[in-house]
Amino acid sequence: MTNKVQVVVIGGGATGTGILRDLALRGIDSLLVEQNDLATGTSGRFHGLLHSGARYVVKDLHSAEECIQENIILKEIAPDCIEDTGGMFIATKNDDLSYVNQWLEGCEKAGINTGEVSAQELLKEEPALTPDIVKAYYVPDAAVDGFTLAAANVLSANKAGAQVKTYTKVVGFKLEQNKVRGVYLQNKRTGKEELVGCDYVINAGGAWAGQIAALAGQNINISPDKGVLVIFNHRITNRVLNHLRPPGDGDIFVPHGSVTVFGTTSRLTSSPDDNEATRGEVLELLAEGSNLVPDLKEMRLIRAFAGVRPIYQPEGGEVGREATRDFTLIDHSRFTGLQGMVSVVGGKLTTFRLMAKVAVDMVAGRLGIDKPCITHLEKIYAPVPRNGAKPGEYLCQCEMVTKKMLDQAVLEKEQFSLSDVRRLTRLGMGPCQGTFCTFRAAGYYHESRGLKVKAANKLLKDHIEERWKGSKAVLWGQQAQEAQLTRGIYLGLLNLERLDSDRHDV
Repeated sequence: MTNKVQVVVIGGGATGTGILRDLALRGIDSLLVEQNDLATGTSGRFHGLLHSGARYVVKDLHSAEECIQENIILKEIAPDCIEDTGGMFIATKNDDLSYVNQWLEGCEKAGINTGEVSAQELLKEEPALTPDIVKAYYVPDAAVDGFTLAAANVLSANKAGAQVKTYTKVVGFKLEQNKVRGVYLQNKRTGKEELVGCDYVINAGGAWAGQIAALAGQNINISPDKGVLVIFNHRITNRVLNHLRPPGDGDIFVPHGSVTVFGTTSRLTSSPDDNEATRGEVLELLAEGSNLVPDLKEMRLIRAFAGVRPIYQPEGGEVGREATRDFTLIDHSRFTGLQGMVSVVGGKLTTFRLMAKVAVDMVAGRLGIDKPCITHLEKIYAPVPRNGAKPGEYLCQCEMVTKKMLDQAVLEKEQFSLSDVRRLTRLGMGPCQGTFCTFRAAGYYHESRGLKVKAANKLLKDHIEERWKGSKAVLWGQQAQEAQLTRGIYLGLLNLERLDSDRHDV
């Protein structure tokens, strides 16, 4: 690993990894640093909706136009990361029909194709929906896997010569004559610190962007906005479902793999690390969602979680749902005179490629590099493809994860957790939430990687505890029964509480 690069990118979400890929494809020597694993911030904690832009056409037309343009591009270049489910917007008898007309006008202005469908026809296709539908329209929404997207960006960037350091935190900047000359980094696993010199820094830290900028004496007013989501154990609808009304809580259902993600809420929070959901927040969501899916409260929930939106608030700007979902590129030299640093804030995962292009256009120009963006032309591929296998090769039946996929997920990793593996393969993300695949995966790595007993036990324990955190807010009905089964296996049979006291290290 070199100690000097042209550009350091901070943040391993969709935007940061997209920036790294854009830099690499233009031949710019670059390094990405991420304090945890890829897509562990907002890019891995959202509903997984690839927006058509239809949600924003009434109040944020520019964002809507960007969304539909990028939606079309991403479906073409990132097929491994997207399930083109299509989407639908429905209005019920309790909704304001005058808003429907505004929405249709906005979709036409933004260039978003809509197709009206009768309530009777839609209910035949999607029987879980409320019979109180008065208007329904198809839109080109889709489901996108934020974990796979970030990893695919990095794979493309690596092939073009870029470097990545995960579990590495920025702890300071080297400044000389009001110019960034380098970045001080700390390995979170070993505690080792190093200085990486650079000509430019691109801050793509999302909800943490303000904290990162402060290390260089810069002020970015980020308003962390917490959104709670829940996961059901089956696909409630085959398409993305949106409530046709002004954006509010509990109006989006997204089918993902074998499950459905439903949300979200919008509440200001004081910390970008505020990512746990409460039982009260879950119950509020279910009450809202029942307007679209009447039997929602009877369906089995398997998990609740929260993500923090990195909403940029210029002085006097709006907050929460009233804030624009557009993005901003901040050139710090214009405001404080600090040379060599730009920050990318706001925006949506759907527009990450466009955000990356705008940022790299500026930095490439400052570096005197005249090469155009080609990220809209080059396809990206998942590092762990989902190929078919024989029945005995599946270690996770819920999400069809094979031994080969587990091997590919850790090919170049000296250290890893099952959560790292999960983000690349969906291990433990299905209805059983890791109950049956966690011990299988830990045992498989013990054999295939030669892990010692304590290391394999740690993989197992850490993963079960992480899965448990997301279940605590939804422990009733069928999920409470599932939790008791999990407790019986891991506490009763596998003695999970005493694994750390294992004296054997073989």
